[in-house]
Amino acid sequence: MTAITAQKFFLMPIPPTPNGRLHLGHIAGPYLRMDMLGRYLRTQGHSVDVVSAVDGFDSYVLWKGVQEQREPEEVVRDYHGQIANDLRALDVEVDDFLDLVQGPYAAQHADNARRTVERLVALGVTETVVERVLYCPHTRRYMAGAWLVGQCPYCQAGAGGYFCEACGALFRPETMLNPQPRMGDSPLQWVEVESLFLKVAHPDQLLRRMAASGAPASIIEVIARFLERENGRVRLTAPGDWGVAWSPDRFDNPRVLFESGWEYALTCADRAREHSPEHGHAMLRSSEVTTLVSFGIDNAVLLLAGSVAVMDALQDHQSFDYVLTNYFYNLQGAKFSTSRLHVVWAADIVEKTPATSDGVRYFLCRESPELGETNFAVEEFVEVVNVDLAGALDRRVDLALGSLDQARLQSIEPDLLPGLEMAVARLGQAFRLDAVSVRDAWEVLHQWMQRPDLDVTQPGHAYLWLKGLAYLAAPIMPRLAEHLWHRLGHDGLPVVQALYAASLPRPETVVRPRFAALSPLALAPCLPASVVLAGASSDA
Repeated sequence: MTAITAQKFFLMPIPPTPNGRLHLGHIAGPYLRMDMLGRYLRTQGHSVDVVSAVDGFDSYVLWKGVQEQREPEEVVRDYHGQIANDLRALDVEVDDFLDLVQGPYAAQHADNARRTVERLVALGVTETVVERVLYCPHTRRYMAGAWLVGQCPYCQAGAGGYFCEACGALFRPETMLNPQPRMGDSPLQWVEVESLFLKVAHPDQLLRRMAASGAPASIIEVIARFLERENGRVRLTAPGDWGVAWSPDRFDNPRVLFESGWEYALTCADRAREHSPEHGHAMLRSSEVTTLVSFGIDNAVLLLAGSVAVMDALQDHQSFDYVLTNYFYNLQGAKFSTSRLHVVWAADIVEKTPATSDGVRYFLCRESPELGETNFAVEEFVEVVNVDLAGALDRRVDLALGSLDQARLQSIEPDLLPGLEMAVARLGQAFRLDAVSVRDAWEVLHQWMQRPDLDVTQPGHAYLWLKGLAYLAAPIMPRLAEHLWHRLGHDGLPVVQALYAASLPRPETVVRPRFAALSPLALAPCLPASVVLAGASSDA
């Protein structure tokens, strides 16, 4: 086996907006994929820091505060805690999960953001643009962000704020078709505001860098159109007073920094440096740390165009080396929707039903929306858990553990090694940094689980199969993997360096995680009223 040189990684799952909890649509996209990659890298002996935060200055926090009649700081604090619990419930590991509106790193975050924009201004790469924005003097709200709804100026689909989820476009509020106030603000008047933009000097270089980071061609095309439409300008400020404050414009309109990912990268990398000071700051060009960010396509233009442009313009910084992007994940064929309560909350599916974290992760990995929209179908989830996990896998693990010879040191028989080495290599291909595919990782594990050529009633076959299962399942089903690794005589988490080493199996001292058989009815406590299951009565 070739020795692996340990490397340092900094991973940042996209900061979620704390205006609600995380549902399975969120988890299936950026959070599970990044967690699986982090776990895989650790199996290789690499050092990995995973740091994220909540995007507490998003205007949708203000809207949520109005709906719940709470101050925005309280909204952020509450949902920050609930989101952290949703991540923990599905074993999505984050070393630090920061609240940057308040808390110990809030001032540092604001300083990072302001100093960065001040540097851009000093470098002469910014431009002040006069825009028109609808304004309500009665509520003192600028109709931008969460407060504005209408139609996308490019595809005419329904849109809100600055973004179109249908085509991925990022646009100025004044270009919105049929603009309307979300909350019925009245009277409205057009006012002029000054906004600060970064001028991208070399758009072609920017696009090439995105392509090298693993961004899909379809997303790069959307960003190319955005840069052409906006003459290479990337927004740095917006009118309003919720956010990191910037100086008022010459019309005396308040302004805040328009956060687009780079600010969180700087602060989260600061925190990672505190964990491992010897590695330095991950976002500096002089750093040897490999960096990755994960996000959905609805954030692609903002995060890629914004972060890459700002980091490049700073000259001594660099944008993320690699990006993981995902499409939307649907529930019973319709988009997950917090506003319509068409959701399955992440923690609820394991806290209110017999479903396990490993089982949910296994299914979400199988259905990963990494290449296009996919769907969480309740009946299909039940079938997969019952057939693959509670049925075949649990029975085979029982047989294999019962076959282990616990009286002597065991090692993998030489004639069985090629099959394991091939599976290990295929898993490595699934986690190539420029083309991470958790669906491919699932396929490797799924095939290993079946392995009809292995008779697990034989001690040698059982030992090989369990070792491979623990290692290959580590990114996907970490609870089962850790238990099996311990039963096989190893400490800690599965690592490739110990995969081929001899070990002395241990007796069971902790009950093995098992997969309960499910039914649609058993899942009812976590399902929304919008989900009507097959066979359910019309008045249920």
